[in-house]
Amino acid sequence: AAPPCHLLPSGVTPLPLPHPLAMPHPWPAGLGGRRRAPVVTALAALAAVSAGLAALLTAVGGSADVFAAARGWGTRPTGAQSKIAGRRPRVSRRGWGDDVTFFDASVASNVEAGDGLRLISIDAPPEVSGAFKRGGQFVQAKPKPDAKPSFYAISSPPGEKGPLEFLIKEAESNEWLTSLGRGDVTLLSEAMGRGFNVSCASWSDADVSQVGLYATGTGVAPIRSVIESGALKGKAVRLYVGARTESNLGFADRYEAWRKAGVEVVPVLSKAEGGWSGRQGYVQDALQQDEERGDGFVLPARHGALLCGQKEMVAAVRSVYEGLGVPEEMVAAVR
Repeated sequence: AAPPCHLLPSGVTPLPLPHPLAMPHPWPAGLGGRRRAPVVTALAALAAVSAGLAALLTAVGGSADVFAAARGWGTRPTGAQSKIAGRRPRVSRRGWGDDVTFFDASVASNVEAGDGLRLISIDAPPEVSGAFKRGGQFVQAKPKPDAKPSFYAISSPPGEKGPLEFLIKEAESNEWLTSLGRGDVTLLSEAMGRGFNVSCASWSDADVSQVGLYATGTGVAPIRSVIESGALKGKAVRLYVGARTESNLGFADRYEAWRKAGVEVVPVLSKAEGGWSGRQGYVQDALQQDEERGDGFVLPARHGALLCGQKEMVAAVRSVYEGLGVPEEMVAAVR
């Protein structure tokens, strides 16, 4: 089956990698080649494999990063906040060898966005925001040049003037970011990843007319970006958004505006407190229940889906879609 639209760009195929036994003998006779050739051959093969993987990841355009990005998880640096004047670029290295340049960016605001959630707006230079074209893209962020970066999905829509916005769950590991105030400076990379490409060939060929959106926790950040970008305008859209409690729902204050824009919003709580009259359980269960009792809207031949959140949710929703006959390539997910 073809991969989801945001994973492999058109025309990119896995690169053939040489088998170690097919590598040329690196040592001439009489120079100890018979004993040393297997070791050198293996090293040469490893180098070829590394080069092939690097080329493939470069061609893909950073999609491997996207899977770790939108949720706002992963290894985050600790330490005091950075207070650096100017916008001099800082260069570090990606895991596979590509340079990543970081730029100084100033915090415009940092407000509470739910229980344990912060909505942080950052005035980013054009070098950061210029590459932001689709919901689902992310940036790398760190407090100082020698810190290890972490990944955060952009929650504001592309093309919007003003700061970039990030919905971030508070944790000890990212306190360096969630504790920043107006005017404080952090380091950001340019916007990365392919994001959610709702104009990809798979969706265009199927003339997708209805879209299912699925998010848990801070996974609603890139989903908000897609909704408010207008990329789904004219399609029937339903959003299942999950959280533990009502106070944990990110962007709950925007639900009404989304509904007015034509998005059906279905909040689902796994640990609902007293007074909650909405859906309870998990996002994937709500989808399954709606389809089984005839309240669903999935027309397999014309349906596409965008998912972001816990890997268990992503796997379960994919399983439901498989049972409904929705082709795998129509379901794009970031975790």
